[in-house]
Amino acid sequence: MDRLIELFESILPISDADKALIIQNTYIETLEKGEKYCGQGQTCKKMGFVLEGVFKVVRTNAMGDDFIQYFTSEGHFAVALESFTNKTPSEEYIEALTKCTLITLTISKYELLEKSIPNFPKIISQIKEKALLEKYLLKSEMLVDDAQTKYSKLVQRQPSIIQRIPQSQIASFLGITQHTLSRIRAKK
Repeated sequence: MDRLIELFESILPISDADKALIIQNTYIETLEKGEKYCGQGQTCKKMGFVLEGVFKVVRTNAMGDDFIQYFTSEGHFAVALESFTNKTPSEEYIEALTKCTLITLTISKYELLEKSIPNFPKIISQIKEKALLEKYLLKSEMLVDDAQTKYSKLVQRQPSIIQRIPQSQIASFLGITQHTLSRIRAKK
């Protein structure tokens, strides 16, 4: 719980009473590898701060092909943000690639904290802004960078996940074959 409180306090101060309210309205959740945190076509009713593990966020096209949008791991949030915010069915799903532990906050508890803690909306707004800018940069780079550059940036940004998830997942995220990924890794 401390890591989540530290993150919030790194943005804006939170009183001891507000910290207690956050702790009281969140819970620890553990998912096994392969379990979904949020399902596609379902309204995402919770958000989780990842304490341990790696998730993939996936969209499926009309032909049924899955595309990994990004990975999220320790110190980041697992949430289908559009679905959570707008209370609409999610166009993506979030699946554990490893055993994962999160601090989970349901939408009803989120709304309670938003009303009860003066700085909570500002803190969440800054976290969302930072995450959206990161995702925008990532998507832009994925469109223009070559495979070698994409892999190098992934290693630079998320070095800890490279050894923890299957090469097939990394290759899928990068939009390359496993064979191409093997060649790139052999050059390093």
